[in-house]
Parts: sequence; C-alpha cells; structure tokens
Amino acid sequence: MTFEEVSRYFYVPITVAAKELKMGLTQLKKKCRELGIPRWPHRKMKSLQVLISNVQELGREDGEMGETQLQRAIEILEREREAIERVPGTQLEEKTKRLRQACFKANFKKRRQSKPGAAAVAGRRDPVRAS
Repeated sequence: MTFEEVSRYFYVPITVAAKELKMGLTQLKKKCRELGIPRWPHRKMKSLQVLISNVQELGREDGEMGETQLQRAIEILEREREAIERVPGTQLEEKTKRLRQACFKANFKKRRQSKPGAAAVAGRRDPVRAS
C-alpha cells in the first residue's frame, strides 16, 4: 500500500477508510505510521473544506470584502489543503486558525439573530445565575 492509495481517503473518517481499504483499523494505523502519517487528517481536511465554503458564502453575503481579497483567501486555503494532502502532519497556519474562528463567530451571530425572540432573550439575565 502506498501513500497515494491511503491519501485518497483523507476526506473520510479513518474507520470508513479502513473498511474501504479492506483492512482493520489498527492495521491501517500501523501502515499510516510507516508512511509518515502521524494522525489521520480527516477532521483537518473537513475543517478546511467547511472554511472554504464559509468564506465563499460570507463573501457573497457581505459586500465589504473585495472580490480579489476573497479570491486570495480562497487560494491560500486551497494551497494549505493541498499541503496537508502532501504532508498530513502539517499544522494549520495561525492566519487560517484566526480566519476559522472569525467564521465560527460570524455563523454563530447569524444563527443567533435568525432565532425568533433572540433579541429579547439576549437582553434578559437569568436570576439564578445572576447571583
């Protein structure tokens, strides 16, 4: 089994990859260590995919970000995704982590505002927790 064969499954959980490769989970993990894959990168890859789609969506909704800035941000994220495909042990850059946090915050605010009565609940304090 080669690195290329294993890397095709980076976008699925390791248990699914093991089934697809027709091998046991422990056997796959051992093979990954031999191939230089310290941790299964599924969650990191999924996080980057979600971040790319969030940036695209927020860029369409929010006209503040220029088209060139949006394209640059997406290109950087795509390059980082490709780097993780080549070297799965690669850590996410600090800029990417901050961007991910900003997207989480923006999505949280959007969900909170879309809930009915969110403004009334946000201003009210819980008397039990107030003390």
